[in-house]
Formats: sequence, C-alpha cells, structure tokens
Amino acid sequence: MANLDRIINAQISLNTTGISSAGFSTLMIVGPHANSLSRVLTITDVDELMDMGFTSTDAIYQAASDAFAQTPRPSVVKIGRFQCDTVKVKMPMAVVEGAEYGVSVQRLDGNGNLVEIKAIYIAQSSDTVDKVMTELSNKIDELDTAPKFYAVSVMEDELVVKSTDPKTSFVVVPNGKLEVSSQEPATNIDVSSNMAMICDADNDFYGICYVDRTEDAVLAMAEWTEAHIKLYGVTVTAPGAKNAEITNDIGSKLQAANYYRTHWWYHEKDNEYPEAGIAARCFAIDPGGETWANKKLSSITVDNLNETEYNAIKAKNGNTFEKFRNVTITQNGKVAAGEWIDVIRFRDWLVETIQTEEFSMLINRDKLPFLDSGIGLVESTLNAVLILGQKRGGIAENELDDDNNVILGFKISVPKAANISANVKAQRVLRDVQFTARLAGAIHAMEIKGSLTYENIKSA
Repeated sequence: MANLDRIINAQISLNTTGISSAGFSTLMIVGPHANSLSRVLTITDVDELMDMGFTSTDAIYQAASDAFAQTPRPSVVKIGRFQCDTVKVKMPMAVVEGAEYGVSVQRLDGNGNLVEIKAIYIAQSSDTVDKVMTELSNKIDELDTAPKFYAVSVMEDELVVKSTDPKTSFVVVPNGKLEVSSQEPATNIDVSSNMAMICDADNDFYGICYVDRTEDAVLAMAEWTEAHIKLYGVTVTAPGAKNAEITNDIGSKLQAANYYRTHWWYHEKDNEYPEAGIAARCFAIDPGGETWANKKLSSITVDNLNETEYNAIKAKNGNTFEKFRNVTITQNGKVAAGEWIDVIRFRDWLVETIQTEEFSMLINRDKLPFLDSGIGLVESTLNAVLILGQKRGGIAENELDDDNNVILGFKISVPKAANISANVKAQRVLRDVQFTARLAGAIHAMEIKGSLTYENIKSA
C-alpha cells in the first residue's frame, strides 16, 4: 500500500515547553540539628518532626509548630539543616544489670550510600554510667576504620561523638535506654556556607526563619538574605528594642544597615516564633493580595506594649503583635529599611513572572522577528503579566479622577522597529521596553472626622 505521506506530509511540533518558576509561598526554617542526613526536610505536619527525633522544646519544632498553627495553615514547611559536628548522648536513668545499651552512628559515603556503625554493650552488675559509655565509645572507635570519621570520647558520663571533618554529616540514633542530650553546631562553618549547602540541596523556598536569634547570627543571616531573592524574618526579645533611647539593639542595627529583605518583630517570649507565624499566614495569600499588618496569629502570646514602646519599635521599622479590645493583631508590616513587606514580596513575584513568561514566549517559537510584530508579542506578554498583577491585588486598577480622567494602573512603552538602528538589530537584543505600574497599596488605619448639628441638612 502506498504511503499517504507522499501526498500529505503532516508534522506537528510541540511548542509547549513550560518554564519552572520560583515560588514565593514556601517557608524554610533553618537551624542546627543532627536528626536527619537530609539537608532539607519537607514536612506537612509538625508531628513528623517528633518522629524524626526532635523534641517539643527544640527551637526548630517550636518554629514549625507556630507556622502550622495558623489559619489558613501552610501545606508544607521546609526544614533546612545547619551543620552539626558534635552529638552527645546521655543515660537518663541508672544502669540496669543485663540491659542492652546501644547507639547507631550513621553517615553517607561519597556515593550516597548509608554507612552505619552499631555499638552495643550489655551492662554488668557493677557497671557505672561512665563504664557503659566508655564501652560504647571504644566499640565505635574500633569499628570506625581508617581514615577515622569520628573522634569519640566520654565526658561527664556522656558519650561524645564528634566528626573529624566538620563538613561530614552524621546522626546518632540511641536505643530506648539512652537519649541524645545535645547537638552542637559546627562553629567554623558560617551562615553563608550553611545556606549555600541548603540552597544546593533545595532552593525552592522564599521565607526564612532562622532559630538562632543571637546578634551575630541575625546580622549574618540578614546580610546573606539581602544578596538573594529571599525574605528573612526574626524576633527580637531584648527590651532595648522598645526603648527609643537605645540605638545599639538588633532592631536598630538592622534598620541602620537598610535591609530590604529582613523584617523584625518585637516579642517578649523567646520560645515563640511570630516571624514564622506571620510568614505562614501571609504566604497562604498570593503575592500582591496581602498586607502583613492587622493579621490575627494563632499560638502567639500578645505583647502588652504602651504607646511609647510601640512608637519606639515603629520608629526602628519593627513590627508588633498587640491587643485591641478583644482582638490581637499584627502592627506595622515593614522591613527594616522601611518598605512594606508585601511590596517586597510582590516585586519579587513580578520580576520572576515577567522573566519566565517572556522566556517561555521566546523559546516556544522558531523565531521572534525583530519587527513590530515580534516587539508586539513582547509587549502583549508583558501586558498579560501586569494584568495578572492587577488581579492579584498588587497593581492598581484603572480609576477615574474628579474630572472623569482615566488614571491608568500601568503603562507600557515599546520602541518601533523602524526607529531601532541596524547596529542594535544586529546584536539581536531588544532594549527600551519599559513600564510604569501604580501600586494598589493597602489601608492599615483610618481617620474619620464628622460633626453633629441641630441644623437641617440638605442634599447636594
């Protein structure tokens, strides 16, 4: 039978390539822990952390709990692991003769394979805690063949497992007779290096909650965040933050550094994380549709501030959680540099969306001609993104003034192909595509004035 292709040769190309885009609604809680070998964990419920070995008093657990407590709650929260190089194991009860005490020390080799050392000791009648721990230490050292990955010792009746290379990730899993007492961060690996390892493993996040609130840690994270398309939130508990005369507190230093990607919150309780709660609450809304002020937060204790204290925090571009009548809500909603948090998030979303939509339009056609028709496609793609920005609530809609003149939400300007020089066309780079968009803004407070009279009031 003859092939129909001889007469009708039909071929269909697939110009349907989709471009991955960054998300602006995922919170990453970061801090040191040695409960998992994964650099980044993705959880859908805070109880998953308990199953991995976290306790309810761990800062990472508390921050995740405050995030998941919000309504609406996030679908996922990510946990980024800062490097730990020391894990200590203790015996919570007295030695029991005949009981089996054991630990498993685990790491991954260069190929991602699990390497496990199991140390077990059966207690004798005269054994002390130090004796049991020493036997476990000796067993781990014996099984850890050269080159040694661990330096094992016993200090104050605790088994101490320390990696010989601070960059080696490992976990220590004790049996039911023992428990992990502490996990110590690798002090010679700084915030930037830890964040680089996290981003290498999973860079699909936007918000950051760093559980270390010491001054050096906060300033280092703020500095790192400013150079990345992220948003960092931190709580300041020191009373100097609410004192206008104090200018060396963390809030004042963040303001002085003019950080546009860091928002700080005053809160008295150091075991609560309003920065995680407000991020989870606002990330449930598309960029442009939210404001970070006037939000109710679950699981966060109210701060009883007077007006003088609030004004001091506000003057330092800080944020608060306060009670008004029977309702507790957030106040201010700014980053340390003084811009509104929602504006920073919407701008990041708008830049990303313009880039991905224009790129998708470009690669899903054989050629974009350097003619008015091609420039028109660039303009229409940009126009569609800005209209979406209006629908999301970040860009103002068209409005009328008192004289019925149209006040545009945005305006796009593109060059005519005929006005572009041959030299520029030869470079194949379209320039001078510009737009101006009017922010929709948000009402945080109102001033309403009126008067009462006995006189008759006539209609206009």
